[in-house]
Amino acid sequence: MRRFSPSLPVHLATLFLLSIGYLFPCTAWSGPTSWEAGLRAGASIDEKDESFNQYDMALSYGLPWSWQWGRSIQVDTHLTTSVGVLEGGDDAGLVGQLGFAFVFGSAINKRPVEIRAGSALTLISEHEYGDDDFGGPVQFTHHISLYYWLMDELSLMARLQHMSNAGLYSENPGLDMVMLGMIYCF
Repeated sequence: MRRFSPSLPVHLATLFLLSIGYLFPCTAWSGPTSWEAGLRAGASIDEKDESFNQYDMALSYGLPWSWQWGRSIQVDTHLTTSVGVLEGGDDAGLVGQLGFAFVFGSAINKRPVEIRAGSALTLISEHEYGDDDFGGPVQFTHHISLYYWLMDELSLMARLQHMSNAGLYSENPGLDMVMLGMIYCF
C-alpha cells in the first residue's frame, strides 16, 4: 500500500486556495486601515468537568488587503490580539492571543452587519483548571463572529470560539465558548 507524504494535504490545500481566484471573479486592492478596540466576556458551552468564563480586551488592526467578489461582497483582513483572564474550576490564569481574521461585509453598504472568521495563536499562563488539563501553555483559537454596527464607530458582537492545542500535548480537551462584546472603531 502506497503511503502519502504528510505534506501532500498541505500542497493540496495550497493549490485549492490559489485556484479560488480563478473560480470566483474578484478584485484585490489596498483598502483603508483602521484600529478597533473592545471588551469581551464569555462562558463555556460544553461543560465537561468545569465551567469556564473568559474576560478580555481586544485590539484589531485593519490590514491594507481587501478583495471584492462581484458587486456585493467585500472581504477585508485584520490582525488581531487580545489579553484577558480565563477562569474555571476555582482557578484563574492569563490568556493572550495573536492572530488574523477575515471580515465579510457588504461592498455596497459598509455596515451594519459583518461576519468575521479567523484563527489565533493563544498562550495561557495556567493549563490546569480544576479537573480539566489543557496540556500546556500553547493553544490555538478559531472563531466566527457576528458584528452589528450601531453607528460608524460602535459595534456589538457575538462570537463562537474553539480553543485547543491541536494535539501538541497528550491532553487536548478543547474549550468551546460564546463571547459577547462591544467594539469601538477609531
